[in-house]
Amino acid sequence: MQAATSAQAAVNPYAELQASILAQMQAAQEAQRRAREEAYQKAAAQQKANYDYAAGQVNDATAQALQEAYVNRMLQQKNLKQALTAQGLTGGASETTTASMLNNYQNSRNDLELENKRQLGDLLNTYQNNMAQLEQQRASGEAASLSDYATALVNLAAKNGVNLVSLLQGNAVPTASGNARYVNGEWVYY
Repeated sequence: MQAATSAQAAVNPYAELQASILAQMQAAQEAQRRAREEAYQKAAAQQKANYDYAAGQVNDATAQALQEAYVNRMLQQKNLKQALTAQGLTGGASETTTASMLNNYQNSRNDLELENKRQLGDLLNTYQNNMAQLEQQRASGEAASLSDYATALVNLAAKNGVNLVSLLQGNAVPTASGNARYVNGEWVYY
């Protein structure tokens, strides 16, 4: 093992420096990946909080409008006898008037609930689109980081000449004491 290390040091005196640079590149890439992931998680949590808040606002507004519609119906029902008397109608509320009032109330409830569903659907659609964009940004960052890493590795290999490549390929390399070849995980000198 020590013979292999000394042979490698003889062939490439910068092997330790290369290993250090490679380790630094890998650490930097991992730090960038963690930073991207942290930024993604924060943005995703913010998107979820925004969606939850807006959905709560829509639901609260709908609940308040439904409550107001109910109160209006009850007030109309309470004041119905007086309104009919003012019109000169006696003997109680007609079935048509009562049915019309209840029908208006139910139509109002249906409209409010449909609008609530539409707004919640729009909010959910916006949330899902925003999450898809965040995911795409994270994937782009990963691809760009991998591309940068590959370019850095190519540049590192190019700066270290043919010897490093030929060692990995098993080609003969001249050393101070003759030629050496890396075969089956060992250096063979001849």
